Amino acid sequence: MHVQLPLGKLYLNADGGMKKTLGEHRYPRQGAGRSAFFRALARYSQVGMTLDRGLEQWAEQLPLRNRSPIQMTARQVQSGQTLADAGLKNGVLLPWEARLLAVASVHGRVDRVLDDLATYHEGATDWWKRLRMRLLFPGGILILGFLALPLPMLISGQLSVQAYLLQNLLLAAALVSLWRLLKAPRKPHRFPDLILRSRTLGKPVWQYQRYRFIQQLACLYNAGVPVLDTLPIAVSSCDSALLRSRWSKISTAIREGSGVSEALHQHAALDDTGYALVHSGEASGRLGEMLDHETRRLGQGVALWQEGLVDWLPRLAYLLVLLLLLSR
Repeated sequence: MHVQLPLGKLYLNADGGMKKTLGEHRYPRQGAGRSAFFRALARYSQVGMTLDRGLEQWAEQLPLRNRSPIQMTARQVQSGQTLADAGLKNGVLLPWEARLLAVASVHGRVDRVLDDLATYHEGATDWWKRLRMRLLFPGGILILGFLALPLPMLISGQLSVQAYLLQNLLLAAALVSLWRLLKAPRKPHRFPDLILRSRTLGKPVWQYQRYRFIQQLACLYNAGVPVLDTLPIAVSSCDSALLRSRWSKISTAIREGSGVSEALHQHAALDDTGYALVHSGEASGRLGEMLDHETRRLGQGVALWQEGLVDWLPRLAYLLVLLLLLSR
């Protein structure tokens, strides 16, 4: 399902409210507001509240200026549209979230997918918060160094005002570009494929792509969606064209008689440990449970890599500060 959203839509921001886009629609990154939104809808659904009423309840908690898209979604759901269609039209849902909910709504376990989406956004938000906090101080020192170190040369006349301003403008342009890159929507591109071919950097990227694939597979399967229906959605979550091409063959292998675990392992969606887990679950009739176990296991590996990144990026920033001082 591919939907082109019109310009100027409203979408959830990190505080759970709404924000108007300018120009081309840009989807929000994960935020605490998104996890709270999905968690609340899941809880409302689990206690027997209809989705349209749950949306209205959530809208009542928002400031008046931010309620319109949620209320529009609630009215459309009440009139018979699915949450996936209405949420995507009004900019409340991201495309990949809508795909998961669209498939789950057919099988009647939307609450399970909502819960899994809340858990995913909580984890992503927590990591970004910790990374930003760790980079705040060294990043501030680095910026201050760029601004302050040339001042003696400027005062003594060794550096012109124009050169000083140009240096600061280049720094500001670099920071704005980095900020826009971090806020840009996640789109499939060739960069992951280039990294995957690297022995050093390829392993964590491969691990993350595998985690995302298995996580969405487990989410939909445990919501009651048949495996063959979950696979195209899980494959579409992958950023790498190389892995999408490889993992799209899993459905064919299952149709030709391979077991789920065997097909996943054959096409490198599972490593040996993951294969043992999922195969045991498939043989004992507990496939969904073992897919959840494998998701948690892969998630722990991704978390270790992210922790290493959180530890080392501030050190690299301090190293840049040191090099800047030595260059003067």
